[in-house]
Amino acid sequence: MLEGFFKGLSAFGRKPVLDESASEGLTILLHGRETYALELAGTSRRQADIRTILGRRASAGRRHTCIAVLSRDEDAPPGRMRVAVHVDGIPVGHFPQYLSGLYCEWLDSWNLGRARVHCRAAIQAEWFSAEPGAGECRVKLDLEIPFKMTTIAV
Repeated sequence: MLEGFFKGLSAFGRKPVLDESASEGLTILLHGRETYALELAGTSRRQADIRTILGRRASAGRRHTCIAVLSRDEDAPPGRMRVAVHVDGIPVGHFPQYLSGLYCEWLDSWNLGRARVHCRAAIQAEWFSAEPGAGECRVKLDLEIPFKMTTIAV
């Protein structure tokens, strides 16, 4: 039963074998401190999609908390690691470049390349005037660095 989980490990005291199959089907929640300090990049191109997530809750100053799914962006140019962020299956932005590399290294060091990684997110609506569309929505993540995780049952 547990052999699949321990498949990526070798004998005690040795380095783990690089085998991501151990994380297949694993669901992880990254810890945060409820500060929502990390603002996503690339949200300006996704405003219409982000507003559909907010729906009727998109009044000025309103904050909508939700769960985001993090995944490596396979369409990123070669040599550039990019972590895409989705809410309700809709892409809402990506990690800033400095954090993408750190996150991908962390995933690789724990052989979590096939795990589904989640974190808490907040969408903040900020309107500049009463005109429709005269504002923007920002997406912020609640992440603790260094990364800490908990496995969750789906």
